[in-house]
Parts: sequence; C-alpha cells; structure tokens
Amino acid sequence: MNDTSAMSSPLFQTLDISDFRLALEQLHELIARGNGRIEIRRRGCDDCCILISKSELESLEQALEILANTDSAKLLHEEVRQLAKASTPICSSTAPTAVS
Repeated sequence: MNDTSAMSSPLFQTLDISDFRLALEQLHELIARGNGRIEIRRRGCDDCCILISKSELESLEQALEILANTDSAKLLHEEVRQLAKASTPICSSTAPTAVS
C-alpha cells in the first residue's frame, strides 16, 4: 500500500481501486479499529469514495446535527435559500401565464 496523500499515517491514504481490492480485508480491520480514512480512486476517473469506520461516520453525523441546530446555521440556511430563490431563472414552462 503506497501512501500518496499528504498525510503519512496508514489510516489516511489514497489507493487505486486495484490496490484496494487486494488489501480489502486488511483495510477493513485497520479502519474498523481506528478513525482513519482511505480514499479510493480509479485510474482515468476523477470520482472517488472514502472508507471510514462506522464510529467515525456516526461522530460526523452527530457533529453535523449539533451544528445544524445552531442559530448561525439556521441563518446561513435562510441566506442560501434566499440567494437560490433570487438566482433561479424562470423558464417559460413554469412562468405564470397571462389570462386574456
């Protein structure tokens, strides 16, 4: 397993999908016991996914839930909603039509 990311820990690395397939069982054990992340890429493709432990996922979800319930997050949500509403183009199929 070659670490091609900026992080040097074996719990934080980038792997090609072929290397990931060969090391799946070992990576599962490594990640399930810790809070690391493995970025999985495929040659010739910009898409990737991340392997993280269930406990890390639950921690991230809990943190997002806490942040989402803050006044700042609610204000930001409203500002984004207003911006989206203001910048949404009206197309002829959804625009109200004048009644003759």
